[in-house]
Amino acid sequence: MSISLHKLLKRQLEKFNLTNLETPINPDILKKILELISQTYTELDTHIYTLERSLNISSEEMNKIYKEQKRSFNSHINAIIKAMPDMMFLNNEDGKFLEVFISDDSDLYISKDELLGKCYKDIFPNELASFFYKSITKAIKDNSLTIIEYELKILKKLKYYEARIMPVGLSIDNKETVIVIARDITKAKKTKDRLKFIAMHDSLTKLPNRFLFQKKLKNAIKRTKKENSLGALFFLDIDRFKEINDNLGHDIGDKLLIKCTRRLKKVLCQDSTLSRFGGDEFVILVENILSRQEVINIANRIMKTFIKPFKIGKYILDITTSMGISIFPEDSGHITQLIKQTDMAMYQAKALGRDNYQFFTKELADKAYKKFVLEANLKNAIDNREFSLVYQPQVRLKDNKIIGVEALLRWESRDLGLIPPNTFIPIAEICGFIEPISDWVIRKVCKQIKIWDAKLYSPIRVAINLSRREIGKIDIFDRITKIINEYNIDFQRIEFEVTESALLENVSHAFKNIEKFRSVGFMVSIDDFGTGYSSLSNLKDMLFDKLKIDRSFTKYIFIDRGDEAIIKATIALAKSLNLKVIAEGVETQEQLEFLANHGCDEMQGYLYSQPLKADIFEKKFLRKKK
Repeated sequence: MSISLHKLLKRQLEKFNLTNLETPINPDILKKILELISQTYTELDTHIYTLERSLNISSEEMNKIYKEQKRSFNSHINAIIKAMPDMMFLNNEDGKFLEVFISDDSDLYISKDELLGKCYKDIFPNELASFFYKSITKAIKDNSLTIIEYELKILKKLKYYEARIMPVGLSIDNKETVIVIARDITKAKKTKDRLKFIAMHDSLTKLPNRFLFQKKLKNAIKRTKKENSLGALFFLDIDRFKEINDNLGHDIGDKLLIKCTRRLKKVLCQDSTLSRFGGDEFVILVENILSRQEVINIANRIMKTFIKPFKIGKYILDITTSMGISIFPEDSGHITQLIKQTDMAMYQAKALGRDNYQFFTKELADKAYKKFVLEANLKNAIDNREFSLVYQPQVRLKDNKIIGVEALLRWESRDLGLIPPNTFIPIAEICGFIEPISDWVIRKVCKQIKIWDAKLYSPIRVAINLSRREIGKIDIFDRITKIINEYNIDFQRIEFEVTESALLENVSHAFKNIEKFRSVGFMVSIDDFGTGYSSLSNLKDMLFDKLKIDRSFTKYIFIDRGDEAIIKATIALAKSLNLKVIAEGVETQEQLEFLANHGCDEMQGYLYSQPLKADIFEKKFLRKKK
């Protein structure tokens, strides 16, 4: 076929490969071709109609479609905004609000309609508006995210917000724009502030804790140096607080601390800082001190607040406090040193009988340094074999017979020379060296008893002093009996001397330990009687074997009538409780006769013998078994 065909017709003919036919077309095929051609033209008419219809849609229909699409878009945007916890604004570089995206107008400082078209300076306080303007300028200049926090009062409630400001990179009316996303962080901030408070304050008293106080003290020291002024630091410790905890329980102790806090707050001026340092320790910081007398006045007010007893539940507690005071930057301008010095002064107050205050002095510093040197040397005294024992006989007055001996510890340091026991024993107790020293003494005594037994000397009881820190320990009985059993020593050959003041450190455990020792055959005597605060009930309940009159009373027989009366009363008391009485520090025949005439059973002192080394004591006083 050479004639020009319509494209549709040609397409159908090509489909059947009939474009170049030289032979006549089969009638059936032709019929089918014509049907296809007809169908093709019908489809063409449909397509043409559709095209014409689309071109002839009215502007109203087009507008309808546009509105439907816009409604759909807005619906999606609103859904997104409602789902957002944040407020979103489009601002230009001047801080003008161009768009506001928010789900609830109540979150806004003013309504959305009032906000649009206004600048931050039109609606916010000057300081906050200026802060926003500077932050927007910075974000645009740096082309980076800027994050700020601010606060606003909305409906009379203070709220906290975080704003994230990000440049858009779009100019509107020749002005750069930013997106500001603001979030209400009030709950988060309150939680953060609460956690910060917990980290910086004592959970019981709500006072600043050690960490926060040290920060405040550091800043106070800086201010005093800068302003050439003075400040005072007070370090308080509640006297005998451990006894309250041990005997009445920690709940009572906690309530006492809370009441102490309230009283201290009442006597301090508003700009003072009161802190609980831990346990029963409080520290007070006072700035802008004008004179030492002003510090004394404050100290006296603090001491007076403890005069009135504390009522806690069914208990009426008479409480005292020991206090150390330092003035800064005079005493020190370094925080650690200042606290250490004030603590040192507080311990000096305790050493002077408690219920008083002491200022830090250079003499205290010198004393502390000597203590440090002693402690350093004491640590290695056992390994360096610097300890030794001397023995002082105990004599029965009715027949002048030696019935016992007291083992006394001596320390001769390589570097420091001979150190008195009343100097190094308290240091050993504080520093935790007392147990190994005590174990050394017990072992040494056991070895000496074995030596004397091997030489067939008549058995003699040896008295050993127990530290006040030990008698209240739970494990002391097992520890000591284990050592003595290693040497197979009869418990009746050992006597333990316990000071009166030691009993008051931990009454309940001390009672139990004394009872355990006596139950297996050890003798237990109360040493230095009359120098502490024991009650008659303590003596009766503890059931000692012997009571030792302190040398401070023996020394003044015939000089102080009061001491004579105390000795007479002590002997009478001991007899009423079936206790033996021994007096120490007897140095004259007159003292001996006075004691014997008033019923004293035993004595020891220089009148009979000074403390001697084991070999000398052995030669002078021990006798072979008959």
